[in-house]
Amino acid sequence: MNRDEFENLKVRFGPDITAWPPPFRQEALLFLTGHRLAALSDDKTLDYLVLEAAKTPVDESVLVRHVMTRIAMPRRRTRPKIDPRLWSIPATAASMAFVVTLSAASGYWAARTQNDTSDDALLAFAVGVPPAGLAETSIGTQEEGGHP
Repeated sequence: MNRDEFENLKVRFGPDITAWPPPFRQEALLFLTGHRLAALSDDKTLDYLVLEAAKTPVDESVLVRHVMTRIAMPRRRTRPKIDPRLWSIPATAASMAFVVTLSAASGYWAARTQNDTSDDALLAFAVGVPPAGLAETSIGTQEEGGHP
């Protein structure tokens, strides 16, 4: 609500705000409270709001009636439904994890049983000799403790 709306309501319903219809009265009181609160400090504003909230009348019978209705409702125990759609994502994730683990394990197993010919070929390439001639070079004798 702004100042013009407040003035129009004042002309329409009269200067006594307490005689206005409830929705307009509440809105006007909030509007006037906002103007009063703007001039107060933060502590005073908080104090004012707490005091106003304590003064506000509350119809507790409606709340009690609602709570009692809720308590009186029969409780239905439902069995948890097993929906295959709920299990599809975890099952897919578990299957994929199993496949990745199995692939990694089989790769390590295959690598362990492989001969070291690839290492010999790389070493021969680095030295610059054919792989068959690697044993005849001084590198082969150095591994056995010999000198070049």
